[in-house]
Amino acid sequence: MKLSVFLLTLMAGHGLCFLLDDDSLQNLISLISTEKKMRAQVEGEILVLQQNVQKLKNEHMDSLCNCPSTGVVAFSATITKDVTNFGSHQPLVFDKVITNVGGAYDSRHGTFRAPVDGIYQFSFSALQGTPTMWLGLELVRDGVVIGRVKTGDNGYYNQGTNVINARLKATNDVWVRHMTDSDNKHVVADGGYFTSFSGHLIASE
Repeated sequence: MKLSVFLLTLMAGHGLCFLLDDDSLQNLISLISTEKKMRAQVEGEILVLQQNVQKLKNEHMDSLCNCPSTGVVAFSATITKDVTNFGSHQPLVFDKVITNVGGAYDSRHGTFRAPVDGIYQFSFSALQGTPTMWLGLELVRDGVVIGRVKTGDNGYYNQGTNVINARLKATNDVWVRHMTDSDNKHVVADGGYFTSFSGHLIASE
């Protein structure tokens, strides 16, 4: 039995009423074979693109971190100018970098970005210079509070400091911000090094 007759009989059993001659059948088989080859080629190209995208993501993260081969991550920064009219939840940008081993602290935005998963230790301090007023700062991880410091209310130049240990995932951001706008809106630099923000990697995970 010719293949075309066999297919006709098979399709008739399914309620189909058209007939392919041998040439048409061969053309159809050829088209199906070509489509399979093209699909395999496209799937291969998609896989290569996915691998390239992941490579670019990894290179981007490496450029953000600029992590040294030693694996040491540590930074310290301070403000050099007083901050006035400090708004609620406004980030405090520590503009003068003292140490930035690993390049994870961004002095443009006052943000530390964890280069690797691990346990980190942070310290932050605030100097306020307005009598009978208090000043509050918060340490936040991706916007969620993980530590606070409050100082002042008794006289000029009160200073408060807090130290926090935190578990971070790579690319988590940590920064210091104003706790509320109902307190003193003035953060004092006094030449620098009083109001500061520091941190380091204790151990990677």
